Amino acid sequence: MSAATVVAFIASLGVQVGYPLAAMILFRRRMRVPWLIFGYGALIFGLFQLLTWLPLNFYLDVVIGDRLTTETAKFIWLLAMALGTSLMEEGGRWVGYRVLFARKRYPLTWRNGVAYGLGHNALESMLFISGLTVVYLVAYIALSRSDPSQIVQTLGPGAPDLQRTLFGIAHTSWDQPLLVALERVLALPHQVAWSLLVMASLAFRQKRWFGFSVLYHASVAVIVPGLARLYGFGWAEAVNAILAALSLWIIVRLYGVSEA
Repeated sequence: MSAATVVAFIASLGVQVGYPLAAMILFRRRMRVPWLIFGYGALIFGLFQLLTWLPLNFYLDVVIGDRLTTETAKFIWLLAMALGTSLMEEGGRWVGYRVLFARKRYPLTWRNGVAYGLGHNALESMLFISGLTVVYLVAYIALSRSDPSQIVQTLGPGAPDLQRTLFGIAHTSWDQPLLVALERVLALPHQVAWSLLVMASLAFRQKRWFGFSVLYHASVAVIVPGLARLYGFGWAEAVNAILAALSLWIIVRLYGVSEA
């Protein structure tokens, strides 16, 4: 077991939990947004991702995705899942604006849209991603204190994917958890930009803004994992940083429109 890798895991968890929490606190202090709006974003992520799409996505991957053998079929499947994810997530945001915002009569302003996106991102990072990281860390420590090859032998030749997964966990390098932390930093502007695009579709009564949010979300969900698979996580996150800069530009541009 590498001490540097364990420290990297702990640092990554600190970013996954502390970064979105600090972003919400600082934004609320500056903009005086009710905490309830942040809670709306978290609630929508819980309902439309954690409790619905993610279990369905896992089931579909097991039933269909894992049986695909050609690279073309796998790429088409990646496109389909990315589109499904974006439709569910942006559709959930739309429902939240129409139902939750309308119930409390919160206006569709830039600051409320940003808070909504920050709440969505917070639950995703602080609960879902950090939870997976903790599980991965525990598995890494457990496998490091045992002999992974013996565990693999007990599985037999019929579980090659599981064997590769166990070996991958056991040989986690120190930079991998830090790349996850970087991904969470870059995810925040994406979530806020998508939140504002969906809000714009209602504020301006133009459906194309919702279409922009879905297509942009799906594009990020295809480009970043696709590059990670082809060229590694370093190149993928480098491109993700460029896309995050685009998301920041969208956030700034929509501020000028929605607060006019």
